This record gives sequence, C-alpha cells and structure tokens, in this order.
Amino acid sequence: MRAGLVRQAWDWPWSSAAAHVAGRGDVLVRAGGPLAAEVNDWRRFLASADDASTVDHLCRHARTGRPLGDGLFVHRLERLLGRDLEPGRPGRPKKEKK
Repeated sequence: MRAGLVRQAWDWPWSSAAAHVAGRGDVLVRAGGPLAAEVNDWRRFLASADDASTVDHLCRHARTGRPLGDGLFVHRLERLLGRDLEPGRPGRPKKEKK
C-alpha cells in the first residue's frame, strides 16, 4: 500500500492479509494466527495507520532475513526447523586445526 501498488493490504496477492480478512486460510496461511485473540476486525486493523517507529523497526528487521520475535520465540523456531536463526559471530569461521 505504501508503494501505491494496491489500494488495500488484502489486495496484494502475496500477503496473508486476504486470508485474515476472509477468515479462512490456504495451504500457506493459517487464518487468525497469533494475533487472532487481539484482532477482531482485520479490515479495520489493516487499514489503520502504522506508527512510524513500528514501521521502521519492521523494515530494518526484514532486511536481516531473520524472524522477528523474542528469544523464546526464536529458540522454538530453531528447534522446530533444526537450524540456527540467531546471528552468529561476524566474519569467516576459523579453520579447524588438523
């Protein structure tokens, strides 16, 4: 919407917004999800103005390719996926001594 490509969030074909507004998921999206208990009207929720600091935080985090959530959430994802999601030490790994 901010880029002017669609009028409503749920019009974007690669967004989960349409599933939430319709109240039914598909093969990739489970309608409701973790916000279901807090959001009663998805159209109103998605149409409301975003606070600038939240948008900035989301945009900065999206560039990392890592999940956004607290430590417990990320740890659960790591166990579920069987891979590290927390950032590692910067630089190349040290070579093992033979």
